[in-house]
Amino acid sequence: MCKHIFTPIAHRGGTEAACENTYEAFADAYALGYRWFETDVQISKDGFLYSFHDNNLKRIVGINININQLNSEDLDQILISGKHRIPRLDLLLRKFPDVTFNLDAKNIHAAKALVTLLNSDKSFQNVCLGSFSYKTVNYMREFLKRDLPMSFSQWEVFSLILNIKFNKDAKYNASYLQIPKSYLGYKLISKKLLDYCKKNGIKVHVWTINERNEMKNLIGIGVDGIITDKCRTLLDVARKYKFIDKKIVLDPFLIT
Repeated sequence: MCKHIFTPIAHRGGTEAACENTYEAFADAYALGYRWFETDVQISKDGFLYSFHDNNLKRIVGINININQLNSEDLDQILISGKHRIPRLDLLLRKFPDVTFNLDAKNIHAAKALVTLLNSDKSFQNVCLGSFSYKTVNYMREFLKRDLPMSFSQWEVFSLILNIKFNKDAKYNASYLQIPKSYLGYKLISKKLLDYCKKNGIKVHVWTINERNEMKNLIGIGVDGIITDKCRTLLDVARKYKFIDKKIVLDPFLIT
């Protein structure tokens, strides 16, 4: 008897084998069996999209300059940890065609270029789009010429939480609620939230969970997915719930 469907998600590809948001990190997660990757979308000065979280290169590369100040030919020469290139988004999507990519557009300019890419190349099918910014998410909804799943913007998360608090029914333009366990000391994940989302056809993914006990507790209460840097730890925890399909190769996983 199936309890619920659970999706393990590699946050920026994970950080166990290589630095976040590198080809090598994503390849490691893929080899483990992950088929849902979360990544970020930044744009270069000349309009090329890259898989990179920060606006600035300082934390990851040690160069104090913003991505949008550099042309693609310069970005393509930069190495992370002396060996990893910053992935161009279109090449990353082509490298893993059977993976669902959760794409977080970091600004409106990246979102506009992403919409252009997805409208012009229909081969990119397995994507879920999102952004913290309500303006950015709405732009993608308005100008995409095909139906692709969306996650809630930050403002829409607050709206949903208020609807739950005051027992209000509403219609939503997003199908994935991707949130932390808590925000500013306020607990977000609860049975009431999970029940409400299930009733409204919304999948709940929790980020970024790296502790074993937290993973176990969240799977136990029925979240639909966990976004993690610790891909091996999450698989080890999830195995304890006895997959119906014992091979860790497909998304989603069925948990008994």
